[in-house]
Amino acid sequence: MNKEEFAEVYRHSLAHILAKAVIEIYGKEVQYAIGPQIEDGCYYDFLIPVSVKEEDFPAIENKMREIIKRREDWVRKEVSREEALQLFAGQKFKTELIEDLPEGEVISIYETGSDFVDLCRGPHVDNSQELMNVAYKIRSVSGAYWRGDEKRDSLQRIYLYAFPNKDALKEHLKLIQEALERDHKKLGAQLELFMFDETAPGMPY
Repeated sequence: MNKEEFAEVYRHSLAHILAKAVIEIYGKEVQYAIGPQIEDGCYYDFLIPVSVKEEDFPAIENKMREIIKRREDWVRKEVSREEALQLFAGQKFKTELIEDLPEGEVISIYETGSDFVDLCRGPHVDNSQELMNVAYKIRSVSGAYWRGDEKRDSLQRIYLYAFPNKDALKEHLKLIQEALERDHKKLGAQLELFMFDETAPGMPY
């Protein structure tokens, strides 16, 4: 498995761990939508009965660590449309995705342990222990409309940084901080163009 394939697998798998953690913390009433990997990690969209705030991030991260340490098997299964709809009964976003699949489409699910299942093509790890050394950190939470439609449900999107080890994550966070500082300096320089020198001749006292 090359570097790019590994990144796709562990980031995609961490999205499932994130979803499982959120459900364990906030309860079975959580509606979970989609959770793809992205360039520097992954995200997952949720309909949660409360607003997730920055002070909640450590609890979610700790729950993710707890889940990973359970060393649960990941089992891929192919199911019929009827089986999938039954599995995700009560999960309206998953139900909609299943109903929108074309006839004859292979429908695959992944079970993480005995208490969490997600609709997904994969690929994923075979066991959560493969994620033990992966480093991650919640980046932010923002609003997102279901399927990008402002007339649909407003969801909470939780972003996660994810890298193969702590050093790689630390280096990425350093680069992000340096970029923010450069932006602040640039903005500060632009703002100075609009400031007046109050000691200049002709200025009112």
